[in-house]
Amino acid sequence: MNYYIINEPCGAIRANARQLMNNNWIQVVLGVALYYVLLVMVPEFFQNCVSFGAITQWNGYLQQNQTISVIAAFYQMFFSGVFVAGLCSFLLYFVRLRDINPGYIFNGFEYYLKTLLLMIVMCVFIFLWTLLLIVPGIIAAFRYSQCFYVLADDPKKGIMQCINESKQMMTGNKMKLFLLDLSFIGWLLLSSIPMAVLMGILQPDDNTISYFVIMFVGMIPVYFPIAYMQTADTIFYEMLTGHMRAADGTSHKPFNEADYYWNNGGGNGSSGNGDNGYWQAAGTPQQPQGTPQQPQEVPQQSQGAPSMRPLEQDSWTAAPAEHPAPAEHPTAPAEQSAPAEQPTKTE
Repeated sequence: MNYYIINEPCGAIRANARQLMNNNWIQVVLGVALYYVLLVMVPEFFQNCVSFGAITQWNGYLQQNQTISVIAAFYQMFFSGVFVAGLCSFLLYFVRLRDINPGYIFNGFEYYLKTLLLMIVMCVFIFLWTLLLIVPGIIAAFRYSQCFYVLADDPKKGIMQCINESKQMMTGNKMKLFLLDLSFIGWLLLSSIPMAVLMGILQPDDNTISYFVIMFVGMIPVYFPIAYMQTADTIFYEMLTGHMRAADGTSHKPFNEADYYWNNGGGNGSSGNGDNGYWQAAGTPQQPQGTPQQPQEVPQQSQGAPSMRPLEQDSWTAAPAEHPAPAEHPTAPAEQSAPAEQPTKTE
């Protein structure tokens, strides 16, 4: 599979994320909020509201007693990976097919063991790099940032295969992803003001239900920039794998939706060759051999992989008339026969 160096500016990627989320903000935010509730708020509830299984110990760094919930720790250990994979699956369905279903957050349970092992291996590698210095640990985190996208895209891939593919595609792209995520810092800080105001006014005690409720309510505005950032990161993955490309191949022209059209010749799943991808630049000739083979290959892809689903009509892109997307015009052969029938009617 071919991977690409991302030269497009971060502003162009963010612009595509905004255009993609136009009229879809609420649905996408609900899916992302469900992910964060399951991954962050549930352990926080165990930490603050459930006394069973709690251990209190002295924290020498903070110079105070600290309560640790064993239930919360085990919950994060065994469910972090499966929900991260579910979020990647949810976003891939949304970006590729405009299919917004919060239930896709649970797709990772179909290959739960792989998500658990992948999270463990990733954490071990990042921890080992962090032992050197903080900066190598951060670099390692970005190096393995695409692992769960690769797994969600094709659950048949092995743990080390996902890690190696993430390392390959992030070669030369780590700084670009860092700058892309950094560009959202202003929105994240701005959206966190309501929670800070609530905490300052109400001043709830730690490890209480009121503290959890205030945090839950205060996090609602934060979900919007998080959904925005996660969508941009998914577009970044699609660009890394070649599923989305700039029409002229340059890095100075902002993306134009009219310069792309849907193409089912490639893919990152078990049956895709990865050469053309889902988005192909307008005016780029399609390979004739990939088009007739795709309908036979799609049903063979693994369950839970976003690329297994049939390509549907897509209103985001405008395909040129001379290069119709095969999946978008299933009745094209019947329509082409109309000119041949017209002479018989005139006679």
